[in-house]
Amino acid sequence: MQMMKKNIGIFSTKQGHQSIAETIKEKIESQAGDRYRVDIFYTKQIFETFYESLYRLAPSVLKVPYDLSVKAIEKDAELSKLIFNIFFQYTYEPSNQFIKDKKIDLAINCYFPFVPTLEKIRERKDMPCLNIITDPRTIHPWQIFQKAEANFFFENKNLTDYQKDCEAKVSGWFVGKRFEEAYQKEEIKKKLKITEDLVFLIASGSDGSAAILKILAALINCSKSVKVFIACGNNRNLYNNILGIKKSLNMFSQSKAVITPLPFTKELHLYMQAADLIIGKAGPNTLFESVATLTPFFAITHIAQEAGNLEIIKEYKLGFVEEKTKAANQKLLEIIDKPQALEKFQVSLKKLKEHNQESINILIKEINQLFQQK
Repeated sequence: MQMMKKNIGIFSTKQGHQSIAETIKEKIESQAGDRYRVDIFYTKQIFETFYESLYRLAPSVLKVPYDLSVKAIEKDAELSKLIFNIFFQYTYEPSNQFIKDKKIDLAINCYFPFVPTLEKIRERKDMPCLNIITDPRTIHPWQIFQKAEANFFFENKNLTDYQKDCEAKVSGWFVGKRFEEAYQKEEIKKKLKITEDLVFLIASGSDGSAAILKILAALINCSKSVKVFIACGNNRNLYNNILGIKKSLNMFSQSKAVITPLPFTKELHLYMQAADLIIGKAGPNTLFESVATLTPFFAITHIAQEAGNLEIIKEYKLGFVEEKTKAANQKLLEIIDKPQALEKFQVSLKKLKEHNQESINILIKEINQLFQQK
């Protein structure tokens, strides 16, 4: 007699968290779909409009509220309780209804404001919870789910510190299957109608950070034929600005760089596969998706919780980091002149790709063990 499927609920929000949630759902259903049914519950990001505006125009400004929130939770217990109560009030009722409607047997959390709610429901319903730490290294204390059956971290670095506060395990990063699939670069370039030998993808993140525009100076008088895709995410203004820049280059410059802006697309993996280098904001999903396609990454900007990603790029030898405008443009010109310099990253990219590919196996093993215990 076949056992009934267990129901897994993933709790997330849009932006980068959505990518992680969808990847986990996709891979559980692909590898263990005979045992589990997976549904995702989304909530709006807290202070969404405020966050989105700063993210698009001046991402570095987000460091101030980020640092203040870290100090608040570490040094002021009463303020910390107040904030967690706000999270609870914001998420409890809809989350509880989702769990009832979908008959959820296990929760996987991908967004920290759900922590107080899932903690309460876990105790009341004896429902196991797993927690995905959604920043690889610069980890906000809010992300730790102390009572979860397991918290999954990208790497071993400083893991012993977190093990004092929670059940901490290393999983690697969760990357969508479409980025991990084997491919032939020339076939992808043919599909995308790319004729240039050198291809760059400039990635602005899901909300489209305008900070990536600072790298375009190197392309104004580019003497070599280069195809440059600029992924604008959901930022229509950025897309229109790129169209204007492209028109100006065509009219007033002798540049051989061919710029093509991209609106939000579900086929970004194809442009990553076609690219020789990915340039942009050092968001973890974009970074590890580039790793999955074995494409070096050039970080030119970041937001507060991505500071550790710059260290990861350097330590794991995944590409370049240069956030100063003049130096970043100079580095890009050097790469255009000697693109063979990109080849040195292949060994380390393959190694980290293999590490991340184990993430879903580690997660499913934990899920299997939890249900065996019930």
